[in-house]
Amino acid sequence: MELVMNKLRPLAAATFILGPVIYLAAEAITAAAWKSPTYSYADNWISDLGSATAGVFQGRELNSPLHVVMNTGFIVQGLLFGIATVLLSRTISGRRTFTAVTGIVTMIGYILVGTFHGSLQAQQNGTLPLHFTGATLAILGGNVLALVLGIHWRKTPETRLIGLVSIIVAAFGLVSVTALFLTFDAGLPSGAIERGSVYTIVIWQLAVATALLRSRADSRALHVTATS
Repeated sequence: MELVMNKLRPLAAATFILGPVIYLAAEAITAAAWKSPTYSYADNWISDLGSATAGVFQGRELNSPLHVVMNTGFIVQGLLFGIATVLLSRTISGRRTFTAVTGIVTMIGYILVGTFHGSLQAQQNGTLPLHFTGATLAILGGNVLALVLGIHWRKTPETRLIGLVSIIVAAFGLVSVTALFLTFDAGLPSGAIERGSVYTIVIWQLAVATALLRSRADSRALHVTATS
């Protein structure tokens, strides 16, 4: 990428990969544990998996016996996202402060989602706004970061591809979250729409990790060629 040789790249790449792997594994394991009712990736929201209490919330019946697994996944993904973006900010030229700050804001969002759950109990005890605040920070933070860095990276030939990928996934994520709010009560598969705004962050993390590893490999090849 638009960088000089930097030993932080493989560490940043590793954290960008590990976060999505843990997050998706937590989601799959927690969803599989639902028996009555079964979990629907199309109709249930991701945060339904983290509900610590059973019952009906926003018209959806929730009963997540492994909610601790999902909430741990949220928090770990957030922490690793924050670490990865801070590391990334040390390896790129331009947008360094924005990258680190937005990454930390996104991290806080994930931690809030994993700490304060979306459930009827949360609505009753007054913590539901903290959950939705966290979801907003995480979704907007991750997608906006990808969009801004994508526009920045598109200006340089070496980073043009990852820039284009970043712009595409971020735009899809922002459109999806907008559609989610506009069609909240329209009877559409809101779980699938929500995932369109969350999985884009996961895809972006993996894409950036790939670009970081590739750039490091290219730098090594150039170094070997020069020294030989």
